[in-house]
Amino acid sequence: MKSIQYRISVAAAALLAVVGLQSCDLDEYNPSGATADVVFSTPEGIEALVNSMYFNFRWKYFGREDPVLYLEGSTDLWLNQANQNYGQKMTRYEGLQGDVGQIANVWNRVYDDINLANSVINRIQNVPYTNPVEKAAREGEARWLRSYCYWWLVEFFGDIELRLEETSSPNFYAYRTPATEIYDKVIIPDAELACTQLQVEPIDGIMGRYTRKAAYGLLARVCLTRAAYCAEGSAEQKAFYEKALAAADYVVQNKASLGIKIYPTYDEVWRAENNKTNTEYLAVVTHSSIASNNPQAKNPNRLHCYFSPKLNGRVGIKTTADSWEYFKESNLMMPTKYFLGLFEEGDLRYETLFQEKFYANTDFEWKEDSGDLALYKKAYGPIVNKKVNEGDLALYFTRNKVSDQEKAEASYAVVDIDMLYHPSGLLKTAEEASTQIISSFPRFKKYRISDPDSDVKLLAAANGVVGFADVPIMRYAEMPLIAAEACIGLNRTADAAKYINDEIRTSRVVKPGYENAMKVSASDMTVEFILEERARELCGEWLRWFDLKRTGKLVEYCSKHNPNIGSNIQPYHALRPIPVRFLDKLLNAEEFGQNPGYDPYVVNK
Repeated sequence: MKSIQYRISVAAAALLAVVGLQSCDLDEYNPSGATADVVFSTPEGIEALVNSMYFNFRWKYFGREDPVLYLEGSTDLWLNQANQNYGQKMTRYEGLQGDVGQIANVWNRVYDDINLANSVINRIQNVPYTNPVEKAAREGEARWLRSYCYWWLVEFFGDIELRLEETSSPNFYAYRTPATEIYDKVIIPDAELACTQLQVEPIDGIMGRYTRKAAYGLLARVCLTRAAYCAEGSAEQKAFYEKALAAADYVVQNKASLGIKIYPTYDEVWRAENNKTNTEYLAVVTHSSIASNNPQAKNPNRLHCYFSPKLNGRVGIKTTADSWEYFKESNLMMPTKYFLGLFEEGDLRYETLFQEKFYANTDFEWKEDSGDLALYKKAYGPIVNKKVNEGDLALYFTRNKVSDQEKAEASYAVVDIDMLYHPSGLLKTAEEASTQIISSFPRFKKYRISDPDSDVKLLAAANGVVGFADVPIMRYAEMPLIAAEACIGLNRTADAAKYINDEIRTSRVVKPGYENAMKVSASDMTVEFILEERARELCGEWLRWFDLKRTGKLVEYCSKHNPNIGSNIQPYHALRPIPVRFLDKLLNAEEFGQNPGYDPYVVNK
């Protein structure tokens, strides 16, 4: 299958530039009239709009740093480790207000795509297509994206402006629509329509376009989220749980006909060699090895950098252009103690997702005047004059406890769980453990960019940052987890356990001999269990903040399991602040208002 890398041709790009469909900021409007009407009255014009939706969606989001901070780093699973003062407004809720640029980018750029989707939906009915299936698919792609975008915006900002028409003139007034109304009028209906309009395979064979499996997946996700807005145990809530369950179960029961193939081992899901044709991805954001095909040539996918400990320049380890076991690192996110402890002894997923042992790719000798020895002296025993040869174990960063005797006898450097964290889970300070130790943690490798046993490399050079791996934004495993959560809401706990045992805790994630220990029962089925299992299965996949909000656990879990957030987080943080840059452009800004808990918006006279 061809890739969507990104089929917005030079001609289409120029066409979009002429028409100016680029922003929903109130002072950047789309000129209507003859030019736009002519250009977008053909299938080619509609395809240009659709291509632009995909192209735009990768500019600031999946593969970039911002979502790592505000969707993963602001939760119970990850610490913003690299710089204790960096990104703290998003990851620790310290001083979070409407002036944060990354939050404004979500508002602006996601509304951008809503505008493009509106353009397609509003215009396509009058466009003559010789192939009605293609016409339906193009509309389905737009409806999928509009549903996804409004789901994101509503969950982030709450009651917001509902825009269903393309922007054709400047408008300096905005009015809020209740979140539940947006769900019921747009988010859910669009996802439902996409289920009927999208085909199993993309019409043009381009990998990355939304298809029927993505539509059912999105419908399951948004219906599950909508249930959280209902009174607990009400008939209305149960109706949404039923819809979520039906959509998720459709995917589970129709894997083969939807083109989903489950890999025999969990490791294969995340191997670089399967990235571009992954059979478990339901929706994916693609990146290209051809720089000109990316929205920003030097800023496509950098995920391989963000979840790594400090390795380069340490004991026998050097990062070079071809050191594919040690690629570029930024030390941005490290796992919390709580997260590391979630994986049971019989769970193979930990070994797939985290790397604890690192081997030297150069010779190294511990010497009295070694800078490494001075840096590590708080951690290691008498290792002076011990040699590490190329290929030897050099560093061991583990979630386990390691005895003083093992540390003393080792020729490799050890950082165990107690060196990193206090018993409470609070990360130790540089004064307590040294900067080197607190940047020494198991490496999260879900977004690997190379495979040791193949020639697949999704990065131009190991010491570079410009990667081109595709990024999943929806994966098959989410479906049985949604089904199980919906079943819990419907008091069908035995069915919930069956989804977990049959679809999640299969032999591919269970070590031999642990089959019974890893099997769950109806009595295990609680929302708390689902959150733990979603953490183990979907960690790093842009869902944790949404999960904690949906289940009402955001404050509890962040304050309890991520002591570096602690008491900073408050109930009002379940909504992000309305960007001040948006409010500044409104003539009724005070009427639109800031979200509760944040500094009230005051017109700057």
